[in-house]
Amino acid sequence: MKKRWCCLKIRLMHIFQAKIAPYKRYFHLACFLHLNPSMRLCLIPIFCIALILGGCQAPGPVTETTIHRSWATQYGGILRGPRQYRLSQTCKRLAARLNGLHLKPYVLNSTELAAYSWPNGELFVTQGLMDATAPDELAAVIAHEAGHLIAQNTPQPTAMLRGQKHRSGAEIRADQLGCRILEDCGISPIAMLRMLQKVQQATAPKDPSYGLLCDRVKLLEDH
Repeated sequence: MKKRWCCLKIRLMHIFQAKIAPYKRYFHLACFLHLNPSMRLCLIPIFCIALILGGCQAPGPVTETTIHRSWATQYGGILRGPRQYRLSQTCKRLAARLNGLHLKPYVLNSTELAAYSWPNGELFVTQGLMDATAPDELAAVIAHEAGHLIAQNTPQPTAMLRGQKHRSGAEIRADQLGCRILEDCGISPIAMLRMLQKVQQATAPKDPSYGLLCDRVKLLEDH
């Protein structure tokens, strides 16, 4: 019994030492100041300087990327993995025909069929749209958003694939530029039509963008 009690005491001492180890430096400092009262006044200026310097540090810059990633949280955040790789590779497939435009692609964790682009080249495509599109159709998504950025006709901070009724001209122009990009890359512009048809079918008729989607699909069908 005595042997077991000794072993238990040793184990408890080891645990106690491990717990207090991170605080030993503060214990030693407290003892030093207690034994040397005159040193307390000497340390006051040092603490004041440290506080001033710490308070003068400028906060980290709020960049566009930070804002856009924060915006992405309302769509479930950003996904990594195979979809991100697929999106990046598709962007590379079109890169030579984007007039020097550098795209920064991200996948949104959303089941909606949607895509968004920002003037700084950030491109967000939803998981739902990626899963619904064939390789050439995903290229059409990117080509459409690149069309917005190349034309620089986006007065609002973001452009969306479905479009907005009051910006019908900008959406039709982006479709046209996107089709040219596809053709230059050896991809049939029919991919743009098929992709928009899928987005149209997934959009409720009451949605404000539905009428514009119908018009865009019809224009592509006529051509």
